[in-house]
Amino acid sequence: SGSPPESGEARGKRSRSSRSARAGLLFPVSRVDGQLRRGRFAERFAARAPVYLAAVLQCVTRKALDVAGRIAKRSKQQRIAPAHLQMAAQKSSQLHKFLQADVLGSRGSAVPKRRPAASPSGKKAASTKRRGP
Repeated sequence: SGSPPESGEARGKRSRSSRSARAGLLFPVSRVDGQLRRGRFAERFAARAPVYLAAVLQCVTRKALDVAGRIAKRSKQQRIAPAHLQMAAQKSSQLHKFLQADVLGSRGSAVPKRRPAASPSGKKAASTKRRGP
């Protein structure tokens, strides 16, 4: 009550910080939010979902780069190469377990396999039944 009343403009400027900064993250929370919305994984999700996902991505990336950096240092190189990241994924049990999940499927793409319809249309069902021996 001792401070003078603030105008709307001053109040807006004070709270202008990114969601990443408020969460103490380096990964962009707003970009993760946009990707979640664009991906249509769910109709709705909580406001904290992109924050949590950005934190998980940052944690996994930090772990992978930390292990890969140590491998590069042991091989007396100053840059982390893709081979170092692969070796890091193989050597670290946590990363290996995380990346071993069959996220991409056996074909190596993120497209889900097509499944036949639960009940085919009446004409197709009738014609397939008649073909039998």
